[in-house]
Amino acid sequence: MENLDFEPYFESTDTQYYNPKYIITILENILGSKLDDIKNGINSTQVTVSKEQITEYLEKTFEREDPELKKRIESPKPKRKKNIVEWTDEDIKASSQEFADSLSAGRYYFEPYTLEYFKRYSNIVRNKALLLISIIEKIGNRDCMSIQDLMSELDVQLDENGNVLREDIIRLITPTVYNISELNEKVTKANDLSTYLTFKMSKHSLYRDGWDESEIYPSESLQIKNLYYDSLKGNVPLSNNQKIEIEKQERKNRKKLAKILLDL
Repeated sequence: MENLDFEPYFESTDTQYYNPKYIITILENILGSKLDDIKNGINSTQVTVSKEQITEYLEKTFEREDPELKKRIESPKPKRKKNIVEWTDEDIKASSQEFADSLSAGRYYFEPYTLEYFKRYSNIVRNKALLLISIIEKIGNRDCMSIQDLMSELDVQLDENGNVLREDIIRLITPTVYNISELNEKVTKANDLSTYLTFKMSKHSLYRDGWDESEIYPSESLQIKNLYYDSLKGNVPLSNNQKIEIEKQERKNRKKLAKILLDL
């Protein structure tokens, strides 16, 4: 997703607070749809492809692209002696061919975790997008009583007239648009059967490559109270006040640690 340009939507740098309706108007303008249509679109963007459809597609593609390889893979394998030292030249040649065939045939193998990955990823960004839109909608309609705790947690500022801070308009809309974009991209890819020819994922391959499963998915929370993760896409950026408070707390923690070390 390209960086959003908010400058055309604001009157001047001197105006800090805007009519709350403006946050809905800007979101609708950026996405080119009314709020209800945006919500309906998010809810209807689902991974609909099934394991059976993928398996059938891969099987048919295998038959079409390389029928000879498919035939070799499915043919009964000759029995060989367990001791490799006792293999004949023909045994070695046949074994090498089988190994090469198994690598080539991997293109047509369905790894179930791949589909699970797409579903789980899309569910996370869908839920985040819907929650952010709910916040935007309630702010825009001056109906913030039910989300006071959430607004406080995210440090979203309203003035005495219920107008919303320019910075907060940007902080809320940016991750909303990003999560919707991610949802559309992931679901489109998941529902394209040809994806499963080249994109394979398994828990075993993740662990083998040094990845933790949680690292391949977006954070489920709207915001992470950590300066290091402040630029994490899809999350609400920290406000200036939040950054100051976190920095203060980190300084206190460093002083406490230094004192403990000196007292040892």
